[in-house]
Amino acid sequence: MKSMVWLWGVLLLSHLTGCASLPTLTGNAPDQTDDRRSQRAYGEAVAPIVDVEATPSADIGNPQERQERINSDIASYEEQVKAEAERAVAANGWEAAFALYRDARSRLPESQPLQQGEQELIRRHAEHLDKLELERLIAKGEWTLKDLDASKVATANHAPGWLEQYALKRKIAAAEELALELAAHGKRALERKDLPVAQRVLPLAMHLSNASEIKALNAKLQEMRQEEELRILTEQQRLADAQRAAHRMRVDQQNTTERATSKRQEQKAAQRLLADFKKACHERNFVKAQHLGSRLQTQGVDDPEFDRLRTQLESDVATHVKHLIKIGVVHYSQQEYDEAITVWKQAHVLDPKNEQLANRIKRATRVKDKLRTLRMKNGASQ
Repeated sequence: MKSMVWLWGVLLLSHLTGCASLPTLTGNAPDQTDDRRSQRAYGEAVAPIVDVEATPSADIGNPQERQERINSDIASYEEQVKAEAERAVAANGWEAAFALYRDARSRLPESQPLQQGEQELIRRHAEHLDKLELERLIAKGEWTLKDLDASKVATANHAPGWLEQYALKRKIAAAEELALELAAHGKRALERKDLPVAQRVLPLAMHLSNASEIKALNAKLQEMRQEEELRILTEQQRLADAQRAAHRMRVDQQNTTERATSKRQEQKAAQRLLADFKKACHERNFVKAQHLGSRLQTQGVDDPEFDRLRTQLESDVATHVKHLIKIGVVHYSQQEYDEAITVWKQAHVLDPKNEQLANRIKRATRVKDKLRTLRMKNGASQ
């Protein structure tokens, strides 16, 4: 009987001790919320409010108002983190930017703005590393080209020993391997139509190696550059045509005074076009000069200097076409058919009615195709 009384006493004492140790959230919930807000522990700052909403108390005040304050603090904090990370990136402090997002995500793991900002930072950092790698490859390629040229000159000036020959072969092999890396970057640049990057790497790759795939990429680059120039000229023509059409509509709706004003504007436009034509002739930009000259001739420009320049342009173009034809002939005689076709096509753009030039291009193309077919047959037979 005494043991039973003792047992009940122990249980009752344990129960009373447990009740006394329970925390009373309702008494200090506002202080907890404010403390956690000041420490930017926003997830923990919300917890007392949630508890009080489940067990209402006058000590917390207006739970909804406190929740809105916390939400405002969170939005302000998210913007602050993004702004500080952006400043760190501007100063090339990528690690500091990532650290800011890691700390912020630990406080607000469910924040969509922070998640999106961190993902964008990761993407931009990858692009930054790609650019650095590309600059490293370009610098290495330029140095390798100079070193290789110097080695070739040194080898040509005296009879090289086997060790020098071996070293030169190693350099050539390294240059070709580097050229392929540069060509890969150039290929990706062409795929995304980033012509400035492609122009930096592909010609350098071609100087380092005469691999067929690198030549093909350079040919593609030149083709895309011509297409871009043509697109720009076409867009300029379209815009000019649209402006003239809009101008004509305005002229039809205006009185005699307004039509006189618009006529002066047309004269100014013709003067600007004439100035562009003179500049193109001076810079020997024959394609652009021919294009502008045709437009001026269509507009019926009556200017003695324009007539003189147009006559001079025809003579210069004819001389330049003959020069390009000769260069193509040299390439053709050396069995460099791709180069010959490229040069003759440049001449054909300037003189599209030249049937002899068109026949040269066709003949070189047929010879190149036949050689390719023979190589394929020989390869198959071996």
